[in-house]
Amino acid sequence: MSSFLYSKCWRRAFSKALVTHFHENKVEIASAITKPFPFLMSLRDRGFISEQKFQDSQERCQNLVPVSRVVYDILSDLQNKFSLLLLEVIFSKTHLK
Repeated sequence: MSSFLYSKCWRRAFSKALVTHFHENKVEIASAITKPFPFLMSLRDRGFISEQKFQDSQERCQNLVPVSRVVYDILSDLQNKFSLLLLEVIFSKTHLK
């Protein structure tokens, strides 16, 4: 097998493993987010969620829907847009404080 094909297969397998891990750990990730700021703003500012989704999420939080539930729903939507950049945003130093 050529190194190009091996590299491409490896990247695909690694990406699939990351998506699976993300999917399996959404509850844990969502539970770690206790406030909408700055998490929701970061997702909006980087184009992962629309302004409308951001506003709807803010409203849900103001209507006493638990932040972890709001975040879980967003993460569920984002798993279809999964990327390494998304992981960088979710696990940025700002959010890990």
